[in-house]
Amino acid sequence: MQNYQSSTCEVHSGLGLSPQGGSRWGAILLLGGTAIQIPIIHKAHEMGLRVITCDNRPDNPGHALSDEYHNVDITDEESVLRLAKQLSVDAVVNYSLEAGVKAAAYAQEKLGKPTSPYSSVCTLSDKKLFRQFLREHGFCTPMMITCRSKEEALSKIQSLKFPVVVKPTDLWGSRGVTRVDAEPLHMEARLSAAIDYALLLSRGGEVIIEEFVEPCGQPIEGSAFAIDGVLTTRAWSDVYDDPDAANPITPVTFCYPSTQPAHLLDKLDSTLSRLLSLLGMKTNAYNVEARIDSNGDVYLMEVAPRNGGNTSHDILSLITGQDVQRAIILAALGEDCSFMRNVPYDTFWMGHVVHTNTPGTYQGLWTDDDFRQRNLVRYTPFLQQGSPAGTYSGTNKTIGALHARFATRKEMMEVASNTARYFRPIVR
Repeated sequence: MQNYQSSTCEVHSGLGLSPQGGSRWGAILLLGGTAIQIPIIHKAHEMGLRVITCDNRPDNPGHALSDEYHNVDITDEESVLRLAKQLSVDAVVNYSLEAGVKAAAYAQEKLGKPTSPYSSVCTLSDKKLFRQFLREHGFCTPMMITCRSKEEALSKIQSLKFPVVVKPTDLWGSRGVTRVDAEPLHMEARLSAAIDYALLLSRGGEVIIEEFVEPCGQPIEGSAFAIDGVLTTRAWSDVYDDPDAANPITPVTFCYPSTQPAHLLDKLDSTLSRLLSLLGMKTNAYNVEARIDSNGDVYLMEVAPRNGGNTSHDILSLITGQDVQRAIILAALGEDCSFMRNVPYDTFWMGHVVHTNTPGTYQGLWTDDDFRQRNLVRYTPFLQQGSPAGTYSGTNKTIGALHARFATRKEMMEVASNTARYFRPIVR
């Protein structure tokens, strides 16, 4: 048994990547400097690029590793564009952070650099616009209402069937999301609290309430990469929640590959491809959440035009052997990404969002020795030892991200179903 804490542990990755010598490019402007941005800073340096970071948090750890830092809010599109012009960068890159998605597309488009259309990125970034687009183009999508006040929500709610899910229209990562069931005694109070919570967190002050889509089998989540709008690389997982978490519908464990039948996963691929084509998307990484109901209908719940948070993009690299970080940089530079492709694999992978259901002070990660030696591939802590750790109400409360590899699905599911036996955060 071991108390395990490091910046990033690599037990075995199998990527076989080697540093690239030289570069004809100059610099990229990277939006954000959190712990999640550190790998792409290293990757850009490996590619011979100068890395300039920006956000409004000077103490973020990535800034200490970049070549230059500017205090600019990455949600302020005009400010990001002005900074990119001032610095004459070769590309504006957003990596993992939802907050920088629109600003990166806006700056790239205004500068005449490669990007998916800004208007399409905005559509994918707003749940109301996304649901409307899906409905207008014949995709399966749940019935929903939007509102800017609790009074407005309560006046419209009769049009929906319970259970419903209440969400801010402009946030990802399950933040501000609550499921409300048809409980006669508590439904009204829970609905009222859910609306208040979502309105509090929404940047734009707007909330979506939609009917819950009951999946047949587990919900699906995965990372994908498309070149010129054509889906080239993806990995789909079964998603499991933690029923004891502060928000029990927030995804926690991702088991690859998905157990959905192959023909339904093919249907998911074609549904996603049609969406990307209709939106005119170009070369982009995506984080996708989907559900397949008992009729075999595919519901695209979220298609975020970014690689996923909580280092879920690492799974795509580990599974396929493709260098996703390099591809994201090359896409912003307008360079060839044809090395990104689907690769068959015969091992099983688990991604897990390390979290706590009891608030306290984070002291590290305990791991079982056998699990660490046999299965653990990588653990990336987002908190330093001694930092406060809050209960898991959304992905912004993540302690760290863990990836493990298994020879059989049975072995993987044993660990996924009993994570505390094999690893757990030490929170005092």
